Amino acid sequence: MQHIESGFIDGIHNAQQCFRYILKALSEPGTEVTLNKHPGFSPLNAATSQIIMSLCDQQTGVYLSSALAESRDGLEHAWHNLAFHNGVSSTPMEQADYLVVSGTEDLNLQSIKAGTDASPELSASVLVQTTGFDKGPRFRLSGPGIKHSVELQLGDLSDNLVDYLLKPSHRYPLGIDFMFCHQQSLVAISRTTKLELISCM
Repeated sequence: MQHIESGFIDGIHNAQQCFRYILKALSEPGTEVTLNKHPGFSPLNAATSQIIMSLCDQQTGVYLSSALAESRDGLEHAWHNLAFHNGVSSTPMEQADYLVVSGTEDLNLQSIKAGTDASPELSASVLVQTTGFDKGPRFRLSGPGIKHSVELQLGDLSDNLVDYLLKPSHRYPLGIDFMFCHQQSLVAISRTTKLELISCM
C-alpha cells in the first residue's frame, strides 16, 4: 500500500499563493521564483509538485516520464498522492496537458500538443526537472515580459531540448511553454521567448 503524505497545509490559500508565483514566472520569462508551500512527492521535486497541485485536477491530463525514476514503480508514490489530493491520473504523452520530464532525457517534442490554429491555447506545458540554474548551457533570453534581455542557465539539458528552445518547430501562436524546476525554484520559458546560445558550460 502506498503511503499518503500531507498536501498543502492550507489548501486553497497555498494553491492561490503558488498560482501567483507561477503566473509571475510565466509572465516574466527567465525570472526565478520560489515555491515553498510543500516539499513535494518524490521523485517529483518541490516546485514540480506544487505546480501540479495548484494547476491540475481530474479534468487535467498529466504525464510523468519514466526517466524521473529508476523504475516505473518509482513513480507510483507520486501518482498515488497526486491522485488522492488532486484527482489527477496518468495520461499518454501525446494527450497530456502537463508533462513532467527530466532535463537530460531525449524528448520527442513533436508528439506533444502544441495547440491548433483555431485553439492555440490547447497546448501542453512541459515541466522540466533540471539539475539547477548554475550549470549547463548559458542562454540569452529576449521577448515579451523581458525588459531588455536576460542571461541564465537552465541546468544540464539533452541536445534535442536545447535545439527546440533555440529553434522551436512550431510557429507562433502554436508552441509549448516550459517550466524548469529545481528543488523549490521555478524558471519559465514562454513560447513567445527567444533564446540564443551564449556558451556551453
